[in-house]
Amino acid sequence: MIKIWKWLVVMMVLAIVPTVQAAEGVPQDLADVGEASADSSNNQAMGAKENTIASFTDISASHWAYADVMAGVQKGYINGLPNGTIAPDQTVSRAEFIKMAVAALGLPIEEQQSGEAWYVPYARAALEHGLIDPAEYEDGDYARFMSRMEMVRVAVKAIDESTRNAGLLDEELMLKAVENGIIRGINGKTVPQGTSTRAQAVTVIERMLKVRDGGELPVDEEVLEIARIEYRIAIGDIWEVDGEYRRVYNDIASYFEMKLLDSIYIEDGHLKGYLPVTPEGTFYHMGFQVWYDPKDKVVASSTGVQHLITRSTILTPGEYFSLPIKAVDKAKEITLSVSLENAAMPSNRHHTIMYYLDNKRIVEIINY
Repeated sequence: MIKIWKWLVVMMVLAIVPTVQAAEGVPQDLADVGEASADSSNNQAMGAKENTIASFTDISASHWAYADVMAGVQKGYINGLPNGTIAPDQTVSRAEFIKMAVAALGLPIEEQQSGEAWYVPYARAALEHGLIDPAEYEDGDYARFMSRMEMVRVAVKAIDESTRNAGLLDEELMLKAVENGIIRGINGKTVPQGTSTRAQAVTVIERMLKVRDGGELPVDEEVLEIARIEYRIAIGDIWEVDGEYRRVYNDIASYFEMKLLDSIYIEDGHLKGYLPVTPEGTFYHMGFQVWYDPKDKVVASSTGVQHLITRSTILTPGEYFSLPIKAVDKAKEITLSVSLENAAMPSNRHHTIMYYLDNKRIVEIINY
């Protein structure tokens, strides 16, 4: 009953949202009702006029996504702009991606009603076929850039109908997308909140169509491991049990430790970074040591180690921090170490170390 109510709310929002104009970042070919008009044919995706390669001035055969973009053009779900471009590097909006996905899948489209935005029939088809969830688009903002996670939800539901309206966690959907080769990593990460270009969006749709037709795609093994870890974190599978003692799994601990260390940098004599939120029952222990040339006579603390985070933490998870480093201009080497542990029974076993030399990161060492 709740889902039906949400669906009705979204449909009412779709009925009143204004048209997304080209001036707001949507290519003119999509804002032009004559070019992107809806029809009820299941073969609508093949109905757009064919564009020749020479008609696009901003993409050549050397472009990384050239083959996929040209395939999308030939199938009719992506069109060019009146000025002869196709805007492959322009960030894709929700409206654009939904239109392209629905058209590529050949879903039946109702006629566009008077006063409706051009994308409303496509959004309505996506809702009716379970490709998007009503709760995702209650704000009616289809001009907003489409996130990678939003693309994943559409793509996975397109290849696997059992995932539609199933209430699956985003992390599970991301894992399915990576396992099927639809999504690959950005610098080894899933980056669910990142955005994509039109070329990247078409590439995702082409992969989606291939998997849907029974094809297989290469898998990014590095990001697959990350996606598996993120799914385990989401379902609470983080503990290694040894009798009555629980410790955080090594790969889970390393994931959070590197996430923290990856955010850290040295600037203006300060150690700066972001402290990620950790799972319930865990805490960070982090410290850094600064090494000076004895002839500079810089007096460090009695132990030489400044502990930033202990059980009585002075930093708050989920927040950025900026901490001064004594005489950073004279520092020869800076060593940071961090461990993610069971807050109730810390073991000090999980340990990740990062070295800086001349204020530049040189190496990471993970000790378990």
